[in-house]
Amino acid sequence: MSIEKLIFQLLENVGENPKRAGLVKTPARVARAWKEWTAGYAPFPHSLTLFSTNFDGIIARKGIPFASTCEHHLAHYSGTIDFGYIPNKQMLGISKIIRLIQHYCARLTVQEDLTKDLVEKFEVAVKPKGMIIKISAFHSCESSRGVSMPNVPTITFLATGIFKKEKHLVDQFYHLLSS
Repeated sequence: MSIEKLIFQLLENVGENPKRAGLVKTPARVARAWKEWTAGYAPFPHSLTLFSTNFDGIIARKGIPFASTCEHHLAHYSGTIDFGYIPNKQMLGISKIIRLIQHYCARLTVQEDLTKDLVEKFEVAVKPKGMIIKISAFHSCESSRGVSMPNVPTITFLATGIFKKEKHLVDQFYHLLSS
């Protein structure tokens, strides 16, 4: 069954008239939106060109906005991602970090798995000495139903490689983020 037919039925099941003027095009709009929200199931559409480097410090991206969809309630969650890594003789173009994040956010997932998946995908592609990621997100399933508690972020954090071995690097990462 198509998404459009499912949404038509959903509207009927919640007591709406899907044929009324304001809802006639809603099933098609929802189908297009879901295609966009789940575009991350397609192969990654960009090449991940790596560049040689002798840089041995932290490369960090701060406050990258993201949105994803929770696999438990099909509700959106969004927030920011702080991301850093130490190259191992090669680095990724900075825009590709954002593209990689956008791609993997366009799937049904929970924040904890998204955190882990982003680390794993980046490590496979770039093979850094270590990487670190912090995701802070607000979940609409929590703010709009159940406990109905808005504005309480969920924070996930993961460090690998040299960041796990040398804790002062985590401090340096957070110092970079504070500037």
